[in-house]
Amino acid sequence: MKSLLLLLSVLSSFSFSFGQKTTLLYSIKKDGSETSYLFGTTHLIADSVFYFPAKLDKTLAKADELVLEIGDIDNRAKAQSAMKLDSGSVFDIFTPEQADSLIDWGSKSLNMSPEAFRKGFSGMKPFALMQISVQTMIKGMVRSYEFELMSKAAGNKQPVSGLETMEYQLSLFDNLPDSVMRDMLLEGMRNPEKALATNHSMTDLYVKQDVEGLAKLITESDELNGSTEALLFQRNRNWIPVMTELMKTRSCFFAVGAGHLGGEKGVIQLLKNAGYTLTPIFY
Repeated sequence: MKSLLLLLSVLSSFSFSFGQKTTLLYSIKKDGSETSYLFGTTHLIADSVFYFPAKLDKTLAKADELVLEIGDIDNRAKAQSAMKLDSGSVFDIFTPEQADSLIDWGSKSLNMSPEAFRKGFSGMKPFALMQISVQTMIKGMVRSYEFELMSKAAGNKQPVSGLETMEYQLSLFDNLPDSVMRDMLLEGMRNPEKALATNHSMTDLYVKQDVEGLAKLITESDELNGSTEALLFQRNRNWIPVMTELMKTRSCFFAVGAGHLGGEKGVIQLLKNAGYTLTPIFY
């Protein structure tokens, strides 16, 4: 799934300037395939550090198709339906005391009454509660690289597709043990300072376009409670044959969470292992 750790803080956008040695953007080449591109996104970012220069825009325009993690990420009705429980309540995985604390925290975070929060979230999957932590950490206006890319692709009349489905991405969390989901949620509620510090570090690395630093921070962190293989590495491996097949007939602009790019098990290395040449594009 898109990474829960890539959250944001206010940093100077001038970090992108001269002497650049790192990048989030690469060309992908191989004999017999169209030249394609790979870009690392962060799913939500403070407007003050959102950076989408002309060179990135022009690189997108060269491609025949935009390929995101999920092609219909803007389908809100589908997302809401996919996040509903078949039965029971999300609060069933907590003790009564834990549930009361979570409801108190969530209602204050969203400026709702405890009764309205309980009623509104009771029938939702735990992933819906995780979004509260994400939203409360970003102050002021936020931007989304995925939605910006989709808007520009629409202007370019480029089709948009996905490497995986929304249902699959959410199923990764459905398959985690209740104890893991419970611990993730309670940790975010009880230790917001720790989560904020991690997010500051990851935002700093993203602004510096340091994909290797991001990969190292994510894999060495305990934030995913031992679920890194399922949530990160397995998905990386799943994407390679999909990307390979697409690149046989068209030029693609692949845009996935930057945490998926770096490291020995990251998308960059996996594409190299498959015989592709990846060249940094500095912007």
